[in-house]
Amino acid sequence: MEQFELLTNWAQGNVEGFVLYVLAAIAIPCAFCVLFDRAIIRSGFFLIGVFGAICGLFLILQAQFLALAQLMIYAVGITLVVVIALMLTNPRLEKDRISVAPKERLGGLLVAAVFFLVIYCALRSESWPVSSLRMNPENVKQIGVALLTTYALPFEFASVLLLAALMGAILLAKAEAPEDTSTLIEGN
Repeated sequence: MEQFELLTNWAQGNVEGFVLYVLAAIAIPCAFCVLFDRAIIRSGFFLIGVFGAICGLFLILQAQFLALAQLMIYAVGITLVVVIALMLTNPRLEKDRISVAPKERLGGLLVAAVFFLVIYCALRSESWPVSSLRMNPENVKQIGVALLTTYALPFEFASVLLLAALMGAILLAKAEAPEDTSTLIEGN
């Protein structure tokens, strides 16, 4: 029994950090694969891995509602809808690669660096005290009641807007390029 208590005390301090590093080891390479993979479908599946690892990070932080919302809304809902929408698109469009000029790449890199610096400075200047208070078990219930009463209409508007955007993206992707009329005239 004494060994079990020693193991329990050791696990309370060490397992959380170990799981954090495992989730980071999953999320960071998947995020880079999302950015740098040339196949859009594979990028979508790597995005599911990133969202799943972030869900695990929320569980470590004892934010169960955010973890389940992350899993249901992002990892399953949005990412699979994006992957399905990409599967419905014209595969010939993926073969036509758009080349980016080096000047444009430099500008994009500069904007990304400035954006990162602004976020870093904003987060660095803030103090993040850790609270020792216990979380109220009624928090999830209160969020659910608020989503289904006070914020039900904006929640439904957001879902309709996402559906309309998805339908528009599919229609734009499925639209065939118009035939070149000059070749039709020359052939006659």
